[in-house]
Amino acid sequence: MRVRLACFILCLLIALTGCGRRVGFDPPTIVAPTPTIAPFFQERPTATPFIPLLTFTPWPTHLAATATAVTSNDTSNLQIVPVYRDDLSPGWSVEHSALLSSLSLTQTNVIALGRAAIAVTPSESTGILFFTLTRESGIELRRDQVAALRLRLSGGDTPLANDAMTISVVGSNRVPYWMPDDNSVTLEGRVTDSAEPLFPETRLYFLGLNRAIAPGEWAEVYVWLDDLIYEPEYAYVTGFYLKTSSDLVPQYYVDQIEFLVRAP
Repeated sequence: MRVRLACFILCLLIALTGCGRRVGFDPPTIVAPTPTIAPFFQERPTATPFIPLLTFTPWPTHLAATATAVTSNDTSNLQIVPVYRDDLSPGWSVEHSALLSSLSLTQTNVIALGRAAIAVTPSESTGILFFTLTRESGIELRRDQVAALRLRLSGGDTPLANDAMTISVVGSNRVPYWMPDDNSVTLEGRVTDSAEPLFPETRLYFLGLNRAIAPGEWAEVYVWLDDLIYEPEYAYVTGFYLKTSSDLVPQYYVDQIEFLVRAP
């Protein structure tokens, strides 16, 4: 009897074990969004440069296209004191120019207006085209009456970059003409015999030219004296110069040079 009861219990346990089912649990897959990573380097937006529309005239020509520097100054009430129109005006000299390979005051192939213009070839070093008032000129350009220097400038058949040349206006507190040993003008904090220029040398882009002067084009350049930075105080304007070198400007031309003066 005991044996039968034991066999019955054993068969029952085997049957229960076979009928049972192991349930497996697989956790649901969590789908996370793919992260987006901002790049470390992005292309900066490119600004469209302002280029004024110009009327281009083929080169060479006697009636060249003219690019006018941006200026807000009024010229309507100013008087004109000519320095160069087809030739140097009486009382002006270029004899103190330096480091020029060639200089012609009467070339006729490249002109802005009139019959002739100045042609300049700088040397490999910095060449200076220097206009000065002579002792015998009888001209008196008072600094408080001179508003601006105006001239026309061209690179001929090559472009003239707006950072390739500087223009400077010089003066005196002693006499109304230029003297090589004139030390009457000083700048506060500056040693008198310093090698640095006493009068500011201003590049063309600071004079309103926002791009290069194209081949065959003339630019009308204004040097407004009251707008110059670090200009010393002086009583008389006695000259001015253009400075560049042949590696920057192989050759250039200047025409229609004049001072704009306020009425006394």
